[in-house]
Amino acid sequence: MKAAIAISFLLLYAPPARAGAGGEALPFLKLDTGARGAALSGAYCAAGDDALSVFYNPAGTALVNEKEILLGHNEWLEGIRNETLAYVHPLGARLTAFAGINALFSGSMNRYDAVGERNGSFSSLEGAFSAGLSGDLGGNFFGGAALKALTQQAAGRKAMAWSGDAGLLKAAGGWRFGISAANFGGRLKFGTRSFDLPLMLRAGISRSFTEDFLVSADGVKAGDSGAAAALGAEGRLHAGPKEFFFIRAGYKTGRSRYAGPGFTVGVGLKNRDLRVDYAFAPYGDLGDAHRVTVALSFGAPRPEEVKKHPYGDLPVPRQRKPAPASLRPPAPKKAVVEKKDKSKDKKKEKKGSEVYFMW
Repeated sequence: MKAAIAISFLLLYAPPARAGAGGEALPFLKLDTGARGAALSGAYCAAGDDALSVFYNPAGTALVNEKEILLGHNEWLEGIRNETLAYVHPLGARLTAFAGINALFSGSMNRYDAVGERNGSFSSLEGAFSAGLSGDLGGNFFGGAALKALTQQAAGRKAMAWSGDAGLLKAAGGWRFGISAANFGGRLKFGTRSFDLPLMLRAGISRSFTEDFLVSADGVKAGDSGAAAALGAEGRLHAGPKEFFFIRAGYKTGRSRYAGPGFTVGVGLKNRDLRVDYAFAPYGDLGDAHRVTVALSFGAPRPEEVKKHPYGDLPVPRQRKPAPASLRPPAPKKAVVEKKDKSKDKKKEKKGSEVYFMW
């Protein structure tokens, strides 16, 4: 029943009515993206350190040590599909380029005229395309920013807008702190009306305990919707020398009474450079959402490792250059060993009755 699509958006993401306001465009941008982030209920602003950070905090892409590509599929409510693609490309020891695509496909929906009579069908597409740079700012601070193009197509009509994303990350031992803002600086004009974009504000903190357990928490303000808190936890189990199994769970506040309890769960498997993640989120009367993400790392690592993963991995120490010769301490003097006179030894060898010692 495609009418449930409209109900889903109204219950989960509709802003309060305001006189003279046009509402918000592209409400799908409020959805959690990627299986790992969704399994943590979106508590990913500080915890993210992979290509998925493109959609939560661009600064997290600066922690990626190799080229990484990520593909995500979200089987959402009433046949709605959410597809994502992200790519991260380290440019050197401190600079990283990244790009991302986030698209929502509604499928075929019935069209109705002004008096409520069915008048054919139509489909809609909503998408966001971003590209930017991130880097090491020094002092364990990392920053990132992106330019974003947004589009909406429905019933033969098309609209486009521009906006920006930005974020900051601080690493301190096993702690990480992050802030980010997405979809700022633009409006979407559809026909004769213009709509605000959902400004996404996040602030997060994460902490790794030992090398195999991570907890994270975010505060999220999604456009005109009320502020929400998200909590997430992830455990890592060793399955082999370079193989890991992940268990994740999360909880987010602010759900409608008809939209499920707000709990999410997920699992993941990593084999060397390949990682596959799955997340499950129940939405009560609206149905269940399933997300699958595949990420692949490849290529040579950075010339100098600057990543700080949540499991306590430390960067490789820099190779120190040798001090100038003038500043080096004098070399210790070698003990003087008297050289033996080989001619005398030869004379002794001729006398068989004599005994000699080798030094």
